[in-house]
Amino acid sequence: MPRESRPTITAVIPCFSVARYLPEFFSSLDAQTAGLDGVELVFVNDGSLDDTLALVEAWAASRDNVIVVDQPNAGLSAARNAGMRRASGRWITFPDPDDRLAPEYFAEARKFMGLYDLPDLTLLGTHQVVWDESSGELTDTHPLRHKFASGSRIADLHVEPLVHMSANSSFMRLDVIRELGVEFDPAVRPNFEDGHFIARYLLLSGTHKLGLLASAKYHYRTRTDGSSLVQVSYLKEEKYTQLLEAGYLDLLRTAEEVVGRPPRWLENVLLYELFWYYKNERKIRSITAAAPRAVLPRFHELVGDVLGRISDDAIREFNVMGVEYAIKATFLHSYQGRPWAPEYVRLNEVDELRQEVHLTYWFTGPNLDEEFTVDDQSVRPLAAKTEDFEFYGTVTMRRRHIWLARGSRTLVTVDGRTLPSVRSEQWGHTEAVTIRDLAPVIHDTRRRATPRLGAPEETVRQRTGQLVRRIRGDARKYLSKQALADAKVSRRLHRKATRERFAHAWAFMDKDTHAGDNAEHLYRWVSINRPDINSWFILDRGSPDWDRLEAEGFRLVEYKSDDWVSLLLSADHLASSHIDHYVIHPLDARRFGRSHFKFTFLQHGVTKDDLSRWLNIKPIDVFVTATPPEWRSIAGDGPFAFTSRETVLTGFPRHDALLQKRAALTDEERDSIVIMPTWRQVLLGASIPGSNARAKGENFAASEYAQQYGALLRSERLRAVAERHGKRIVFMPHPNMKPHLDEFDVPSSVSLLGYDDNDVQAVLARACLVLTDYSSLGFEASFLHLPVVYFQFDAQEFFNGMHIGRRGYFDYERDGFGPVAPDVDAALTAIDEYAEQGWQIGTPYRERVAETFTLRDGRSSERVVHAMEAVYGRRTPTTAAVPGSVRDDAPLRQA
Repeated sequence: MPRESRPTITAVIPCFSVARYLPEFFSSLDAQTAGLDGVELVFVNDGSLDDTLALVEAWAASRDNVIVVDQPNAGLSAARNAGMRRASGRWITFPDPDDRLAPEYFAEARKFMGLYDLPDLTLLGTHQVVWDESSGELTDTHPLRHKFASGSRIADLHVEPLVHMSANSSFMRLDVIRELGVEFDPAVRPNFEDGHFIARYLLLSGTHKLGLLASAKYHYRTRTDGSSLVQVSYLKEEKYTQLLEAGYLDLLRTAEEVVGRPPRWLENVLLYELFWYYKNERKIRSITAAAPRAVLPRFHELVGDVLGRISDDAIREFNVMGVEYAIKATFLHSYQGRPWAPEYVRLNEVDELRQEVHLTYWFTGPNLDEEFTVDDQSVRPLAAKTEDFEFYGTVTMRRRHIWLARGSRTLVTVDGRTLPSVRSEQWGHTEAVTIRDLAPVIHDTRRRATPRLGAPEETVRQRTGQLVRRIRGDARKYLSKQALADAKVSRRLHRKATRERFAHAWAFMDKDTHAGDNAEHLYRWVSINRPDINSWFILDRGSPDWDRLEAEGFRLVEYKSDDWVSLLLSADHLASSHIDHYVIHPLDARRFGRSHFKFTFLQHGVTKDDLSRWLNIKPIDVFVTATPPEWRSIAGDGPFAFTSRETVLTGFPRHDALLQKRAALTDEERDSIVIMPTWRQVLLGASIPGSNARAKGENFAASEYAQQYGALLRSERLRAVAERHGKRIVFMPHPNMKPHLDEFDVPSSVSLLGYDDNDVQAVLARACLVLTDYSSLGFEASFLHLPVVYFQFDAQEFFNGMHIGRRGYFDYERDGFGPVAPDVDAALTAIDEYAEQGWQIGTPYRERVAETFTLRDGRSSERVVHAMEAVYGRRTPTTAAVPGSVRDDAPLRQA
């Protein structure tokens, strides 16, 4: 193209099959407030498989500042290098065509370049804001946003070791790049090619100035379909091998050659990258669960090599983003080739009612020898366990949990060394103090102040009064009139209207919108057998269960009503089968303060998967379990944080009723082949704001889930076996499938039952066989000694980390209660075989069922109530001698 002068900027835009995103990108270019004068655009089509090239050529046809390069697919780095070879601007940048540029983007960049044309300023960074493609919302939530908090400026990376490594939101001097011969390295993949390129550019040029353009906004798209390079990169082997070798280690070696040791900004760049590997492993849902296991040992070797070249100070002082203690401790201590002994013991909490204290310490390797002394007496722990932190198939850090009787002076000796005590996690040794001198989190006290333990009662009263008066003064000064009015209403409700009515109440709820689960069954038992307990049941008045429970005589409290607020302010206990945020944190703590009720998690189903990432952060006082293997997986050493103090083996309250319903039916009435699939997270539609509901997802009918279950339900072979044995076929789809039933062809030979208008227990009681996939309903069926078939055509995808649970202690092949069917034919064969056996379970499933379901005596509700009373010291749970208990000092609790 003819040029009168050299462009100020060249933007190289690599394109691979991005046709659906290009119109928005083109629009953002056309909307530039200063036009595109002085900006050269180089589009590189990297062998796209859609209409990308045609769209680019059509848009470029009427513009004389656009170059289009077409090449066979060679990857992102090669495409950018090809574009650089055609570039002629003084500055070069590499925006991605699935993102957008704010209207003033290039104008702000050119203004900054003109104001600060300094020879040692070779790198400019623009402000990335997150663009949610599903809602269109822009939010300033990028983890690296804080460097723009002071506005546009120039930062010295030797003084302020910031992290900036995105080529899409960077501008670099093209002449410097060519002089140094720096290119994007195709060996650095599946990502980090940007960080590697920018870091080499800075190291080899010897420059360390970063221009920050706070007003130049780059709109970084987050894809809802999970198809971005960053999102899918964790599934690729090179993410765990080649990227570290060709990317991180290459930079460290280059730094050692050029400047002697890695500068702190480079250490921060590499730590930022590595920390994300480990932060993603700690997420409740993360695709890292499906990381290729064969290369993970090599990954840990390479991580050790990288960390061995980074200073411990850099790890300790890293503050670019929040990183939890377990990850930093892993980086500091787990790759040194030797066990790390604990440096201190932490006092986490004090239970005032039971006069017990919770201590923890961190270590690596096998469990250590322990001795505990309370007031000069050697004692055994009331409960003890080790919580494991596993990253990519390896336990890298462990935390010991210990409950002791409270005393004036407690000593913890580990491997012959008495540990000092602290109140928060520390990076080094601290002065030894006694527990009496600490002020930990104290439970079961209404005081707003937490003065030193052991202080005189009058001093406590004085300090508490002073703090309350100060808080009230601050509230009047800063709160709005409306907030103060709300607070007055809350106090009036609690003090006058219903405080005595709800005194020491036990509140029960399943979901806000539905009952029918463990909470309903437990409430019913309490109301009949324990009239001394002030029991109430919480439910939304619009629930389909409200009229049924009201007619039965349940004492109902409407969810979100004034009575609901007063109940929760007065309650001693809240017990629920669910543990979502709205259940465990029902009241706004800023308005009502910290909740004082004890929470009992009744569970919605037997925990068979590793749910620790989700549950460990929940405030559970009583964790109800139904089987010994489940209890051991939670209270024993492993990923869960809960000890035998919180975890009780009681059985589920609903199981008592399930046994009764099953026993009330004759063999002839047990006539249903029941198909009960669970859901798939990838099929969910977008969230509807302000609701738990979801929009209808796209492409459901074409999904493997719909195809497989459709083929099973429409099978002539299934219809024939049911007809031959006088059985009916019942399909009970997951509630999330309800919006899609219009595109799911259920044959007339199949009875379609919904969860809203059918009792799940009644359906199970009538079953002669249950086919499910990964649902805990398989446990419910096996509890009734029903034949079970696991229809698992997508096992690898199901455990890819995008569901809440990861693979846990329960292996379907090793521990399951029925055959695992990988396809429709195998499922039908399993059903045929059970039919020929008279719908009876045989070896080895019969033995597994007997070993797993040991509590079938109809007394589960009674045991749960005893466990809840024990929280307040009103009853002592008994100890059951069940094979396989976790440790001698943590016996299996059966309340």
